[in-house]
Amino acid sequence: MGEIARVNNINIWWEDFGEKSNTSVLLIMGANANALYWDQRFIDELVKNNYHVVIFDNRDVGKSTWFNKEPLLAKLGKVVPVSVSRKLVSYVFKRLISDDGSFEMPEGKGAKYNLNDMAKDAVGLMDYLEINKAHIVGASMGGMITQVIGLDYPDRVLSLTPIMSSPGVRDDSLSGVAPSLAQGMEEMFLLNIQGKFLDGVVRIYKALAGSRFPFNESNFREQAELYLRHGHNPYAGHAEAVVASGSRINRLDKIKAPTLVVHGTEDPILPLDHGMALADNIPGAKKFIMDGVGHEIPEALISEIIHEMLSLFRIAEEKSEG
Repeated sequence: MGEIARVNNINIWWEDFGEKSNTSVLLIMGANANALYWDQRFIDELVKNNYHVVIFDNRDVGKSTWFNKEPLLAKLGKVVPVSVSRKLVSYVFKRLISDDGSFEMPEGKGAKYNLNDMAKDAVGLMDYLEINKAHIVGASMGGMITQVIGLDYPDRVLSLTPIMSSPGVRDDSLSGVAPSLAQGMEEMFLLNIQGKFLDGVVRIYKALAGSRFPFNESNFREQAELYLRHGHNPYAGHAEAVVASGSRINRLDKIKAPTLVVHGTEDPILPLDHGMALADNIPGAKKFIMDGVGHEIPEALISEIIHEMLSLFRIAEEKSEG
């Protein structure tokens, strides 16, 4: 299933659902996750409401072009005892994430591309599919890409829905990652070094979950096996791209498209104040805050989220026609 498009001088894998003659919704997934991480029920709800839905693999994951390979740290970790690799990874992570949870990566260091490049990929795919305007929906890093599209390609946007996203991770006025999440990231990297990629994905998604909906490890593991078979790059350069792109907080007031901000109160990697910064700085933005929810789109809340999105879509379409 799905096809490859030559876009922005790279290959982008994509798949669509619903009637092509209907208004399009472009779904942009987050860091280190391919397009299959979008819950099929999320897609089906939109199709049922007469929308044409497009998903795609961002560069560096899935079946799209990969830029980043195994880093030196991972190669070193493979040839030393586990106890040594654990100390090595712990040392590196302490330098990457400060005590207050802030990312300490020097801006732009090691990044082979940034969010502007990824936004060009998305808009290029729209060109390829002959989609003039679309509702742009993004999860996490995907929500950051939606902001870039809203700012730099406003004529291609009907509405924006950044889900569990942020105006920028290097903004000192915003909260850093939770200690539990930093620990989960460190353990995931160790599992990746050992070639236990499925265990690594399960570990990080467990750390990302909030308290309201218990993490169902067996169910997630079964789904994650499918995601990984589609194409899993454990060393994608998405985090570097996010850091290299800086903060958009001082530009958000330039976004004119109707916007819905969706965020959980227990998000451990992009805490609630990141979402509130979007809602407070994008003119007229609406918000849907999910109590007790982490960095996740819970199955139990899909209908409510889609309901809020459909309300936004109607407003945006009326504005576009007017």
